[in-house]
Amino acid sequence: MKSFKPVIGVILVFMLGAASGSLATYMVFRSQCETSSGGSPHSRESMLLKRLTGQLELDSQQQERVMGIIHETHGKIRQIRQKMHPEIEVVLKESQQRISALLRPDQQVKFMKIIEERKARRHLDDR
Repeated sequence: MKSFKPVIGVILVFMLGAASGSLATYMVFRSQCETSSGGSPHSRESMLLKRLTGQLELDSQQQERVMGIIHETHGKIRQIRQKMHPEIEVVLKESQQRISALLRPDQQVKFMKIIEERKARRHLDDR
């Protein structure tokens, strides 16, 4: 039994290392996802330009023209979203009501909080 203690100790250390490494990777990945999807439209455009510049080795003139295209494209996408927004809201509201009907009262309170947080985030993204 005593010969198993060192083996078990090594296995535990390995498992803790793997778990902490996985957690750190997840946190970094989540942070990068939030950064890329959040923030102002200008910061998202800048990040996209930076990525394209690095991957394609764009010169300064190309960067300027690509940024113009990115900005114009984001503007057009915003216009499309604004046109479709009322229809999307109807579908979302219907699905939220259906989900809410399945929940207990305490879950409904939590669900409403989630919905309000989503609306607040979306409102920030629409700026």
